[in-house]
Amino acid sequence: MPFDENSLYIGPLYATSELALMPRKYTRKATVVPEPGTPSPEPPLADDDFVSSLKSELSKTQEAATAQTGEDLTHRAEINRRLLQDLWEVHNQFEEISIHLTIDPSQTLFATFTEYPTTWTFKDNFDFGAVKTIELADRASGWVGFTLRFWYYRTPEGKTHLRGIFEWCDGESYHRYSGWMRMMSQAVLYDAAEDEVHISELHRVLRDVVVEWYSAHLARTPEAFVAHLKEKYPKGASYAKESYR
Repeated sequence: MPFDENSLYIGPLYATSELALMPRKYTRKATVVPEPGTPSPEPPLADDDFVSSLKSELSKTQEAATAQTGEDLTHRAEINRRLLQDLWEVHNQFEEISIHLTIDPSQTLFATFTEYPTTWTFKDNFDFGAVKTIELADRASGWVGFTLRFWYYRTPEGKTHLRGIFEWCDGESYHRYSGWMRMMSQAVLYDAAEDEVHISELHRVLRDVVVEWYSAHLARTPEAFVAHLKEKYPKGASYAKESYR
């Protein structure tokens, strides 16, 4: 190779083609020897068809559940339509004295208004039979947690019931690990098998509770209302919920 004084090449000056074409030395990979006491890797388990059999069982379970829930919900839909209508009218009566209540499911889901909030019709595409819980909650200052609620549940015998309760806050307490908690209490207003629900009985209970609730707001204190619930109706569940201060 000719040498150029200005070149930056620093390799060998007399490399030959024979050197350039020399085969590389073969290096054998080292065999990894497990340390003493290290368990040998286990071979894969034999295929016992677990996945496909599990899919088959889950599919059967889903079909059974679908068949079970495929019951006639016509009666439930009629109950729910009546409850939603009644509770929305209660909402409007409280609004007239500037007491704000909220309904769930929201009125925007089940109603079409021509003049809000008094002139409206039910939406044709709303599935009333699919509603499992209906509630009217008090949003007035000092009344947070006061809620009228109806929901469907299944007994251990597999029978569907409708239960109505009124829930209120009995005060707040501070817990070291969970912070401020509201102490909630309930009175059981109504409980009957779904196929034995009578609107007249529901109306009797609603009239009593709503009048007392309304009167308590006029008196600006819930004490008499809570005392009425405790005296007239069976005690329901008590529990603590986060206060969100």
